[in-house]
Amino acid sequence: MRALMIVSVPILEDDYFRYLWDGGVTVSGVNPYSYSPENVLDDNGVPEKLTELSGKAGGIIENINNPSVRTIYPPITQSVFALSYMADPFNLITWKIILLVFDFITLALLFYALRANNLPSSYLMIYWWNPLLVKEIFNSGHLDVLVFPFVLAGLILASQNRRIRSTLSLVIGIGIKLWPAFLLPLILRPLLTQPRRLAAALLLIAIILGGLFVPVHMSGLDQSSGFIAYGERWQNNDSVFRGLILVSGPALDALGYGADHKYALARVLVASLIALWIVFITFSARFKNEDLYKKSLFIIAFVFLVSPTQFPWYYTWLVPLLAIVPRFSLLLPTLLLPLYYLRYYLEPIGRIDVFTDVVVWVEFVPVWILILIEWRRSLVSAHSS
Repeated sequence: MRALMIVSVPILEDDYFRYLWDGGVTVSGVNPYSYSPENVLDDNGVPEKLTELSGKAGGIIENINNPSVRTIYPPITQSVFALSYMADPFNLITWKIILLVFDFITLALLFYALRANNLPSSYLMIYWWNPLLVKEIFNSGHLDVLVFPFVLAGLILASQNRRIRSTLSLVIGIGIKLWPAFLLPLILRPLLTQPRRLAAALLLIAIILGGLFVPVHMSGLDQSSGFIAYGERWQNNDSVFRGLILVSGPALDALGYGADHKYALARVLVASLIALWIVFITFSARFKNEDLYKKSLFIIAFVFLVSPTQFPWYYTWLVPLLAIVPRFSLLLPTLLLPLYYLRYYLEPIGRIDVFTDVVVWVEFVPVWILILIEWRRSLVSAHSS
C-alpha cells in the first residue's frame, strides 16, 4: 500500500507545495518565517535569493495554499524540509521516502512497546495496515509521521522512569508539531515529589524551545504569521467547536456583548476544556506507568475531538497509540473521516451547507455515541468489580 501511494498523485491535498518551498527557502539561508509566498510572488522587498528560487521552483510557489500567510511549521520540521530539498530539490517522491523512514522507525518502536507491555504483536496491524494513515501520509504527503517516533520514544522512556530523557524526546517532538506539548504534564507528574528533577526538566523545556523558536520570534508574530493565523482563525470540519459557537452567540447577546465575539469565546472555551481534561487525566486515580499510553490516547483524542480543525491527517496522531491501546470508538474515525473530502465536491457547487450541516455530523456523532457506550460499560464494570 505504501509503495503504491508513494508514486501516486496526491488526492485533493496541496500542503506539500509549502513543504517543498520551505525546504528551498531554508537551504538558501533565508529565515522561512520571514516572508510569505505572496511576498515572493509580488517581489515585495524579499531577498534576491528567494526571487531566484521562485524561478527554479517550477510552479511550486504558485500552488501554495493560503499564500498570504507565512509558514506555520516548527523549526525541526523545517530542517527535514531542507534535508528533502538537499537530496532532490522540489521532489515529492523524495519527500515521501523520508516520511517512510520515520514510518519504519515508528513501526520498530511500536513493536518494542508491545513486547514491553506483553501485548500481541498482531496489534501492529492497527498502525501498519491503517488506510487513513497510508492515504494521508503516503498519498497526500502530510508530515505528521515525523513526530511519531519522538512521542513513542518519550512514552517508552517515561514508562521506564527516565523522565528527563522522556521530556527531551517530547520537546523535540514539539519542534516538529506542537501537539506533544499536551502530554508534558502527564510525563512530568511523577516529578512533583522530586523538585530538583522537575526544575531540571522545566529548565530543559524552556532552553530548548526558547532556542528552537528564536527564528519565529525574529520574524515577528503579526496577523501574517502562520502561528497567529492558525490560532485565531483556522476552522474546518469541526463538530464540538461548531456547537460551542452556536451556544456562544446567544450567550453573548444575553450578556449584552456583540455576537461577533462568539468565535473568540468558543476558542477560549475549547482551551479551557482541554486544560481541565489534561488536569483530570493527569491527576485522576493512582499514577501507574502502564497507564501512560491509555492516558496519552485519552488526552490527544479529546484535543482532536474538540478542536476547531479536525482534518483527517490530524487523526493519524492517535493511530500509533491505538496500536497499543485499541478502542473501537476511536478506531471508527479512521473509517468515517475520509468523508471530509466531500467538501471539495459540495463547496464548488454551492452546497457547503450540506457539508457543515450533514456530513460533519455523520463523521462524528457515531464516534461520540460509541464513546459514551464504552464509558458507560466501563462504569458498570468498575461498579460490579
